[in-house]
Amino acid sequence: MPFAKCNETELEIYYEEEGEGETLVMVGGFTATIEVWGRLRPLLSKKYRLIMADNRGSGRTKILNEDGIRTPAKLALDVLSLVDSLKIEQFHIFGGSMGGMICQEFAVRNQERLKSLIIACSQFGGKDAIKPNPGIRETRAKGGIPTATPEERRAALETLFHPNTIDNRPEVVKFYDENKRKFPHSREELDRRTKGMNDCDVSEEIRNLKIPTLVICGSNDVLVPTENSKLIAERIPGSELSIIEQSGHHFYSEQPELSSEIMLRFLAKH
Repeated sequence: MPFAKCNETELEIYYEEEGEGETLVMVGGFTATIEVWGRLRPLLSKKYRLIMADNRGSGRTKILNEDGIRTPAKLALDVLSLVDSLKIEQFHIFGGSMGGMICQEFAVRNQERLKSLIIACSQFGGKDAIKPNPGIRETRAKGGIPTATPEERRAALETLFHPNTIDNRPEVVKFYDENKRKFPHSREELDRRTKGMNDCDVSEEIRNLKIPTLVICGSNDVLVPTENSKLIAERIPGSELSIIEQSGHHFYSEQPELSSEIMLRFLAKH
């Protein structure tokens, strides 16, 4: 298995590589591991060299000196260490949900390294970010435990997917469930990440970005409300906004073909 020693041996990052061409670094979200890209990666790797890693505290990445910090800024430093260890000078970057926050943190500090930026189903933090309705995150968590009722399970899925996906595409839900069971996160780890995201605010810094940027999300995202993507696109000069209809927070798993088509068309221009 490929590991990269990063941040002065603070951790060993597990990563996978697929495809050829210009490099696209893919950054996962709150509880994501590399597996989250399973429905999207074969489509993107036809045109690009993908570098995908498990974030600090997730999956197979090993923390050698734990400091408990999980801010997007800290995780962006891990991305920087990874690409430096692989001797990648310039690249495209794509992040979903918390991964989108990590990519924004990376971009505002290292925009000279980026050819383009794709921010998916994310937000910029701070007081101007749109929060989910009260109870949404609790509903998601409650529906994920083994003792959840069918009603609780359904409610949890609706925080991630469009109702039509749940009703008509069981393979998408099965794919999500199987991957989440492989690498569970402790309550302590989730609390660290929640605090880290709450401490993030790049709402003003992103106004100064001069990187080609695509902001993309699902039309019915209730976990990170769709309105956040509109706000990001308004603040990053010259950015493009694409909203995938009939999809939720995991739009790239629900509609991978359309998502990859939009992303590849954007990447080809830059």
